[in-house]
Amino acid sequence: MKNIKVIFFGTSDRSTPILESLKSNFNLVLCITKKDTKIGRKQISKETEVKRWAKENNIPFLEIDSLKNDNLEQVINKIGEIKPDYGIVADFGFIIPKTIIDSLNDQIINIHFSLLPKYRGASPVQFSILNGDDITGITYYLLDENMDTGNIISQIEYKIDTRISSGELYDILFTIAAENLPDILKKYSENEITPQKQDEFKATYTFSQTNPKHTYIFKEDALINWDEKPEKIERMVRAFNPWPIAWSYLKDLENANCLAEKIILKGHVDKDLKIKIFKSHIENEKLQIDEIQVEGKNKMSWDDFRNGYLEKI
Repeated sequence: MKNIKVIFFGTSDRSTPILESLKSNFNLVLCITKKDTKIGRKQISKETEVKRWAKENNIPFLEIDSLKNDNLEQVINKIGEIKPDYGIVADFGFIIPKTIIDSLNDQIINIHFSLLPKYRGASPVQFSILNGDDITGITYYLLDENMDTGNIISQIEYKIDTRISSGELYDILFTIAAENLPDILKKYSENEITPQKQDEFKATYTFSQTNPKHTYIFKEDALINWDEKPEKIERMVRAFNPWPIAWSYLKDLENANCLAEKIILKGHVDKDLKIKIFKSHIENEKLQIDEIQVEGKNKMSWDDFRNGYLEKI
């Protein structure tokens, strides 16, 4: 399959397995990724894993900060120059316009981490955990100008571990996607697969609860409502790890009846501080916090938190 020219669109730090699969099995001629970003108070420049991998493997790459104006023209010119057979997309972060789809003759395959048409949008893995789903999966489909509506080439199911975080689940799904990509693309290129339309009546979207016009996760989505059932909060902790991390105000722990123990904060503690919950589990139908971080402090175990912040009962 080395005669098949492909380009890759992606920004995720989890892209390496897919990049390695494309390089090993096809003629990977270009990677398109996001420009370096500035992070932290010192505004340190951070490049995407896709860019880092492309440099190490001597694969040409193109950096963009949007798919408009000069950036769009640059991408289309590059595609016209190298004439790839297929585009492969995985967790790109930019909406690919119809002009780019047309430039690749409608042969852009998106790898989406849900069983479409369920969980269209940018946060399918988080939603599968938030909703307590038993099964998720991977969908390979032909990109069109709408959000995750294209014809399906292939799907793979995956059973969700009840203890897994979204970061861990994404890692697994990226690896499975990479392992199966060569066979799926080979069969599709040889017309052994006929893409199937999605059932629009079964379509759902990952709209943010706090910013309902968007399908991304926002920090506000991760604010814990301690009146919720312990199981829902435990799923939030896993779904929002590694980002943005489920959070609350320290003072709200005192009225959290869902917790495994009664909370009374020490008198000298600043109760308006924010806390982040990194790990938890259900114990006797109550929520037991395992790993917590108080604003301005390092992560700590629940025992250390109890000793430092709670009155003895």
